[in-house]
Amino acid sequence: MADVSIPITAGSGTNVHCFQRGDAAYDQYVREAPASGVAAPSSWTIAVTGTTSVLAADITRRMVILWNTSATATVYLRYDVTLPTTAVNNWHDKIPPGARLSFEKELTTLAVSMIGDIANGSIEICTATAA
Repeated sequence: MADVSIPITAGSGTNVHCFQRGDAAYDQYVREAPASGVAAPSSWTIAVTGTTSVLAADITRRMVILWNTSATATVYLRYDVTLPTTAVNNWHDKIPPGARLSFEKELTTLAVSMIGDIANGSIEICTATAA
């Protein structure tokens, strides 16, 4: 197998770190920053007209928890700036009445758009970011 040449990135002051091993080769890794603060709680009133970017894209966001306070409404989500509908294949995820949803880390930085199947209750939003 042929050697692959990867440029070495300096690690001073960044989350990218590089060190030279004993065999003169280099290892490079990226350290993920943990959450360093929790944003003030917010909420979205469930509506059948929906809203794009209820959560705007944020590369510093590390955690998202959503709680559906409604006893009857299901909320449909898209992980982008497109308005979801309750039509099949037009949404990525849903939160049933009374349920909580926390995101996989790969989705936490994306924009989140929402729509409810009925207008009842709210989505309570908790996010954490890294400085």
